[in-house]
Amino acid sequence: MSLLGAAALAMIVLAGCGTATENDPTERNWELVVLDGSTLVEGTAIDLLIENDEASGSSGCNSYTGPATVSDGEITLGPNFAVTFMACEEDVMNQEQRYVEAMTRVATYEMAAGELLLLDDQGITVLAFEG
Repeated sequence: MSLLGAAALAMIVLAGCGTATENDPTERNWELVVLDGSTLVEGTAIDLLIENDEASGSSGCNSYTGPATVSDGEITLGPNFAVTFMACEEDVMNQEQRYVEAMTRVATYEMAAGELLLLDDQGITVLAFEG
Protein backbone atom coordinates (compact mmCIF):
# COMPACT_ATOMS: atom_id res chain seq x y z
CA MET A 1 0.00 0.00 0.00
CA SER A 2 2.84 2.46 0.74
CA LEU A 3 4.27 1.88 -2.76
CA LEU A 4 0.89 2.78 -4.24
CA GLY A 5 0.71 5.88 -2.04
CA ALA A 6 4.21 6.95 -3.12
CA ALA A 7 3.28 6.50 -6.78
CA ALA A 8 0.13 8.61 -6.34
CA LEU A 9 2.14 11.34 -4.59
CA ALA A 10 4.72 11.32 -7.41
CA MET A 11 1.94 11.72 -9.99
CA ILE A 12 0.50 14.69 -8.09
CA VAL A 13 3.92 16.36 -7.81
CA LEU A 14 4.68 15.79 -11.50
CA ALA A 15 1.27 17.09 -12.54
CA GLY A 16 1.88 20.23 -10.50
CA CYS A 17 5.24 20.74 -12.17
CA GLY A 18 3.66 20.51 -15.61
CA THR A 19 1.08 23.14 -14.78
CA ALA A 20 3.71 25.56 -13.49
CA THR A 21 5.72 25.20 -16.69
CA GLU A 22 2.67 25.87 -18.87
CA ASN A 23 1.99 29.10 -16.95
CA ASP A 24 5.58 30.31 -16.88
CA PRO A 25 6.34 33.06 -19.43
CA THR A 26 10.10 32.76 -19.03
CA GLU A 27 12.55 31.19 -21.45
CA ARG A 28 10.21 31.60 -24.43
CA ASN A 29 10.41 34.06 -27.28
CA TRP A 30 7.21 36.10 -27.43
CA GLU A 31 6.09 38.16 -30.46
CA LEU A 32 4.05 41.29 -29.73
CA VAL A 33 0.70 41.45 -31.54
CA VAL A 34 -1.12 44.23 -29.64
CA LEU A 35 0.32 47.36 -28.00
CA ASP A 36 -2.14 49.31 -25.83
CA GLY A 37 -5.06 48.08 -27.94
CA SER A 38 -3.40 48.80 -31.30
CA THR A 39 -1.72 46.59 -33.86
CA LEU A 40 1.90 47.21 -34.79
CA VAL A 41 3.22 49.47 -37.51
CA GLU A 42 3.23 47.42 -40.71
CA GLY A 43 6.54 45.70 -41.35
CA THR A 44 7.76 45.89 -37.74
CA ALA A 45 8.31 43.13 -35.22
CA ILE A 46 8.69 43.46 -31.46
CA ASP A 47 9.69 40.54 -29.28
CA LEU A 48 10.31 39.69 -25.65
CA LEU A 49 12.43 37.06 -23.95
CA ILE A 50 12.45 36.79 -20.15
CA GLU A 51 15.23 34.72 -18.61
CA ASN A 52 17.61 34.99 -15.68
CA ASP A 53 15.70 37.98 -14.22
CA GLU A 54 16.16 39.94 -17.44
CA ALA A 55 13.81 41.06 -20.21
CA SER A 56 15.33 41.54 -23.65
CA GLY A 57 14.46 41.65 -27.31
CA SER A 58 13.89 43.88 -30.28
CA SER A 59 11.65 46.90 -29.80
CA GLY A 60 10.98 47.32 -33.50
CA CYS A 61 14.05 49.38 -34.34
CA ASN A 62 16.46 48.90 -31.47
CA SER A 63 17.40 46.15 -29.04
CA TYR A 64 16.58 46.49 -25.35
CA THR A 65 17.42 44.82 -22.07
CA GLY A 66 16.34 45.41 -18.50
CA PRO A 67 15.38 43.80 -15.21
CA ALA A 68 12.42 41.40 -14.98
CA THR A 69 10.81 39.68 -12.03
CA VAL A 70 8.20 36.94 -12.48
CA SER A 71 6.44 35.26 -9.56
CA ASP A 72 3.00 33.69 -9.05
CA GLY A 73 1.16 35.62 -11.77
CA GLU A 74 2.89 38.89 -10.98
CA ILE A 75 5.50 40.44 -13.25
CA THR A 76 7.66 43.55 -13.11
CA LEU A 77 9.58 44.76 -16.16
CA GLY A 78 12.09 47.60 -15.94
CA PRO A 79 11.87 50.39 -15.21
CA ASN A 80 15.47 50.97 -16.29
CA PHE A 81 15.86 49.62 -19.81
CA ALA A 82 19.03 49.95 -21.82
CA VAL A 83 18.07 50.56 -25.45
CA THR A 84 20.43 50.79 -28.40
CA PHE A 85 20.35 54.10 -30.24
CA MET A 86 19.61 53.55 -33.92
CA ALA A 87 17.32 55.91 -35.79
CA CYS A 88 14.29 54.60 -37.66
CA GLU A 89 11.21 56.11 -39.26
CA GLU A 90 9.25 58.38 -36.94
CA ASP A 91 6.22 56.07 -36.61
CA VAL A 92 8.49 53.14 -35.69
CA MET A 93 10.38 55.25 -33.14
CA ASN A 94 7.07 56.40 -31.60
CA GLN A 95 5.87 52.80 -31.40
CA GLU A 96 9.14 51.75 -29.76
CA GLN A 97 8.83 54.51 -27.16
CA ARG A 98 5.23 53.46 -26.42
CA TYR A 99 6.35 49.82 -26.04
CA VAL A 100 9.17 50.55 -23.60
CA GLU A 101 6.86 52.81 -21.57
CA ALA A 102 4.07 50.20 -21.59
CA MET A 103 6.40 47.54 -20.20
CA THR A 104 6.98 49.63 -17.08
CA ARG A 105 3.19 49.65 -16.38
CA VAL A 106 2.90 45.86 -16.33
CA ALA A 107 1.86 44.32 -12.99
CA THR A 108 0.41 40.86 -13.75
CA TYR A 109 0.24 38.33 -16.54
CA GLU A 110 -2.12 35.72 -17.90
CA MET A 111 -1.30 32.87 -20.26
CA ALA A 112 -3.61 30.76 -22.40
CA ALA A 113 -3.45 28.97 -25.75
CA GLY A 114 0.02 30.23 -26.69
CA GLU A 115 -0.71 33.82 -25.70
CA LEU A 116 0.89 35.98 -23.04
CA LEU A 117 -1.16 38.94 -21.82
CA LEU A 118 0.60 41.57 -19.72
CA LEU A 119 -1.82 43.62 -17.63
CA ASP A 120 -1.49 46.82 -15.63
CA ASP A 121 -2.46 47.16 -11.96
CA GLN A 122 -6.10 47.80 -13.02
CA GLY A 123 -6.25 44.49 -14.91
CA ILE A 124 -6.23 46.14 -18.35
CA THR A 125 -4.23 44.37 -21.06
CA VAL A 126 -1.28 46.57 -22.00
CA LEU A 127 0.65 44.12 -24.19
CA ALA A 128 -0.47 40.92 -25.93
CA PHE A 129 2.11 38.44 -27.24
CA GLU A 130 2.00 35.18 -29.14
CA GLY A 131 4.58 32.52 -28.65
